Amino acid sequence: MTSYRFVGVGVLAALLVTGCGYRAPFHASYIPEMSESTRYAGVRTDYQPLAALVAKDTGMEPITGNTVGLVNDQHQKFDLLLDDISKVKESLYIDHYRFCYDSCGSQLSDIMIDKAAADKDIRIIVDYGAHNKAYRKGHQALLDSKVDFRYFHFPVMLIDYVLPAQATHRDHRKLVLLDGKTAYLGGRNIQDRYFVDWRDADIRITGPVVNDLAAIFNENQYRVAPENAPVPTKPERELREAAAHDTVPGLTLFYDTTVQVFSDSPVDRRLPIRNCFEWAIDHAQRYFWFYNPYTPPPASTLKALKSAAARGVDVRWIVPGNNDVKLAQSLGESLYKELLQAGIRIYEWQEHVLHVKQFMVDDYLTGIGSANMDNLSFFLNYEMQALIYDEAFTRHATDIYRRELETDCVEIKLEEVRSWSFFRKLRNWIVRTLGGPLG
Repeated sequence: MTSYRFVGVGVLAALLVTGCGYRAPFHASYIPEMSESTRYAGVRTDYQPLAALVAKDTGMEPITGNTVGLVNDQHQKFDLLLDDISKVKESLYIDHYRFCYDSCGSQLSDIMIDKAAADKDIRIIVDYGAHNKAYRKGHQALLDSKVDFRYFHFPVMLIDYVLPAQATHRDHRKLVLLDGKTAYLGGRNIQDRYFVDWRDADIRITGPVVNDLAAIFNENQYRVAPENAPVPTKPERELREAAAHDTVPGLTLFYDTTVQVFSDSPVDRRLPIRNCFEWAIDHAQRYFWFYNPYTPPPASTLKALKSAAARGVDVRWIVPGNNDVKLAQSLGESLYKELLQAGIRIYEWQEHVLHVKQFMVDDYLTGIGSANMDNLSFFLNYEMQALIYDEAFTRHATDIYRRELETDCVEIKLEEVRSWSFFRKLRNWIVRTLGGPLG
């Protein structure tokens, strides 16, 4: 009995120190009953339950009439962002995990400082732990200007206080709001490498759903600067008009799309991002294709992926062949054998670092945001996600995925994994044992 108590105390201590997975056991969800009066415009009948599930968990419903572009080229993203920020007439609100004062960041910072000096409403929130001393020194120009610059740091567990750079409960969101009409969200941080050689993905949105993105910005603003007034929103008619006339040279735009955006945080008693991922996997009929750089997914998500493959769904995963986080590389490899045996196809990205957080389902649904399919994003960080219910947009995203499978990836076969050296298998087993799936 004493030994069991010792183990129990040890497990409890580990959870208190790291917080790992502590939300997982508590938050099973359900889909509310649907009726004709509660149907969401712009969402196909078979996806109404997903829209209802997310709306129940977050209060945010799908909204029609948006113009959306998928920005997967790193150089294009910087050029578009630089151009859009240069044209700001009223306001710019940024909530970003990392904003570095390097070559790209300094160009954006200089514009924002000038805009703030001209009495434009410029507000920035960045995660404290994502910036070392050198990065924070680079923020001084913003802090000394009229820009409202805030660090996000809400320690909960012991590690949050002692090692903020390795902590949980981080603001991992990536959101840019321009004049209350246009927004960017996705996986890219504002740092040179994300605009130079890393493969990532964002969406640029104009339309009424931007008001919901303003509400998401207000969540973290209230946490770091409760004295600030909420960011203003625009009339829906004005936003629909802006979306209908939006043009961006060189970017393929999809008009009148239905988008549902929502956030997740470790202080909520719900798990909307995990729930939406697992609903999409569970209800895929033909394919579920995804990029995911960091692992492991929770045990329930792994089970959903394997069950989908077992019922004949084409499940494919593009994973980094050269991960910037070596621990994540080993964690990913530790999953290969069981996933391949379950019929899931795995492709390693052969170019520069892959950082995309995106999935596509059955030529209809695309999910994109800041959340990785892992324990940190699902349980412990502040994240955000967009669901695009649109055939043309999803086919476009899937076409890109298909091309990249052929030109930039190598498929991993089960025989190759079985032939790995004993030490490689041992390393992966140790990493998996210490940091494997939860929930």
